[in-house]
Amino acid sequence: MGDFDVPLPKMGGFLKTKFLVLMVALGLFLLAGSCLKSLKVDFYQDSVAVKKAVGSEKFQSISKNLEQSQIKKENPEIFNQNNSDQSVFLANLEPSEFEKKLYGIVGDYPIKEMVPFIAEEDERVAAFIVGIAKKESNWGKHVPTQNGQDCYNYWGYKGAGQKGTAMGYGCFATPEEAVSAIGGRLSQLVEKDLTTPSKMVVWKCGSSCAGHNPEGVNKWISDVSVYFNQIVS
Repeated sequence: MGDFDVPLPKMGGFLKTKFLVLMVALGLFLLAGSCLKSLKVDFYQDSVAVKKAVGSEKFQSISKNLEQSQIKKENPEIFNQNNSDQSVFLANLEPSEFEKKLYGIVGDYPIKEMVPFIAEEDERVAAFIVGIAKKESNWGKHVPTQNGQDCYNYWGYKGAGQKGTAMGYGCFATPEEAVSAIGGRLSQLVEKDLTTPSKMVVWKCGSSCAGHNPEGVNKWISDVSVYFNQIVS
């Protein structure tokens, strides 16, 4: 008997054949299971690996949205409530290059917790969000509050939020809601060709700047332009 021969129990030809078939089937089953296990890739590992391979900022944005969707599914108790702690979860995700750029600009100002949401917007819209927020609230340093709570309104926006209004301005429940509302409104204006700070000054003046101090108007345009130009490539 060879070194690798396995003695079979004494049995008839039919049983011996059946035994061999079962052994072969078992071997194939174990082999298939091993292959499937090796092909199983964790969602986050797969996302990061493909992101590195592709290296495109567009893919990074798509991947980030998928990661956020996955986290929202896994943590409904946080994302189904008006809870600003969601920004803590999103901050733990690997930031895209655009996010890193935004973090580098806003530093430790309160608006930093909005960066993951701002980065999902079109580049030009994101630039207006950051530029106008700096001018209107110093990136969240001077804002309306409701019962001592931040309304996340860093743009002087007067439309009502989920929490209504406070101090004459809209009051948002979360940073995500704030960016969604402001980004949506700015997107509408950009689509109307208000694509530069000098054109977007309607945010300050309304339909006309005729009744406004020209110095104030020019200062608004100048201040918003500083950060707008840093973001728009």
